[in-house]
Amino acid sequence: MNLEELLAYDDIMIQCHDNPDADAIASGFGVYTYLKEKGKAVRLVYSGKQQIHKSNLLLLVQSFSIPIQHVPEKETAALLITVDCQYGQGNVSRLSGKTVAVIDHHQVADPSTLPPLKEIHSNYGSCSTIVWKMLLDAGYAVNENRELATALYYGLYTDTGRLQEIFHPMDKDMRDSLKIDKSCIFRFQNANLSLEELRIAGRALMDCGYNYSEKNRFAIVKAEPCDPNILGVISDMLVEVDTVDFCVAFCMQDGGKAKLSIRSCVREIRADELAAFLYRGLGNGGGHARKAGGTLSAGGLQEEARHHYGRPESVVQEILYGRMEAYCRNVEILDTEVCAPDFSGAGPYRKKSVLIGYVPIGEVFEPGTEILVRMLEGEFQVTSKENLYLMIGVENEVYPSKAEAFEKGYEKAEEPWHFEGEYAPTVCDVVTGERRSLVPYVRACHSRDTSAVLAKQLTHRTKLFTRWDRENYMLGLEGDWLVCRKDDPADAYIVKKDIFPKLYEAADILP
Repeated sequence: MNLEELLAYDDIMIQCHDNPDADAIASGFGVYTYLKEKGKAVRLVYSGKQQIHKSNLLLLVQSFSIPIQHVPEKETAALLITVDCQYGQGNVSRLSGKTVAVIDHHQVADPSTLPPLKEIHSNYGSCSTIVWKMLLDAGYAVNENRELATALYYGLYTDTGRLQEIFHPMDKDMRDSLKIDKSCIFRFQNANLSLEELRIAGRALMDCGYNYSEKNRFAIVKAEPCDPNILGVISDMLVEVDTVDFCVAFCMQDGGKAKLSIRSCVREIRADELAAFLYRGLGNGGGHARKAGGTLSAGGLQEEARHHYGRPESVVQEILYGRMEAYCRNVEILDTEVCAPDFSGAGPYRKKSVLIGYVPIGEVFEPGTEILVRMLEGEFQVTSKENLYLMIGVENEVYPSKAEAFEKGYEKAEEPWHFEGEYAPTVCDVVTGERRSLVPYVRACHSRDTSAVLAKQLTHRTKLFTRWDRENYMLGLEGDWLVCRKDDPADAYIVKKDIFPKLYEAADILP
């Protein structure tokens, strides 16, 4: 769905979920602003028993004159648009619309109940990000409306633990590109914590309702139902304890969900990777190396609860403890700078002549420029050099390659390179903030048949610190492949099991 499709209607009602948060208000405000400027009769509303009362939300509404109204459930419109929620779900009162549209970033509980008009990205950190992208696609200059830009930023800010739990590149793009009123964000931030929420944080840290593993140096703390930002406060304090390397703070939410805030202070454990392990089959979330968060879905918890007993929060605590214990078991950490990985038993393989992309990085930014490379799988920082290339693989993953290695392993191709994927890789000057898409610079190349490697499948989870990134490890799961150049076992990397057969084929002997 795009915003232009909504212009076919005149009587439009935009509905936030009951007891709306900053993300719901901001994303609703974005859609409202676009439709209002197009001359449409539009209202921004919410329903439910409770009216907006939190200080930061009242300040948000008042500062930007957001015309949001609390209405009874009898309200109706020709077009009803739900933002930051899905029509018919438990957290949104059922208002009436002859036509219904949905804009949301939460998991879809039942796809059969969704209307034809919908824009849902459950891997985005906020609904504000979806609305921002829709506005850009519609040609709306968001940065020319400072109040709207600031509201959308604040929506992302609050839904991602003060921007500490961002994982999708589109969220990062919005964060980096919006021109905001920083003084407003500062005021909202400092009106965010009530005395009651301060007491919730204090009780969570003082009570004995936590689990601690002395062997693995992790802690789990449960809190009373609270705003996700409060969980961030709790986990931030907990990870500062000298005997805690990583931790989780959680609370139950409406509908049987559980909200999590995850922290790590050691390079051997990435918070975002730990989050993916904890959420597997139960929910979704993300973040970065030190901070992450997300939600365990009610459906996933109900299924898992069959194997546990007790109150919902006790079940969640038991599940988390079991998974964190499992996370610490059967994992190997390899550091190529300390010691080359053991490739005994590895087989000879050669790279297939597949079409991939390459960019001499000096053509994008001047040599010496510190740049951030952003892709769907994550991001990394590198210095632009004349002899450094960025390679774009078959899954649009980006990785660096020295010029001499490129010349040995690849040959330039005449065919054009085309991008196909969810997010086109970008590069950004770390100092100036200037961002450029890699796509216009990419040319095609083929890997040479003579590019030989040693490879073996992993039998357990493996974290590999490579030569080109000393802070962030490559994660390999059982069935993935550990690969190295035939003449240099320390030049090792990990290839996912579904990608490996696309790139490599068995060789009788190594040349």
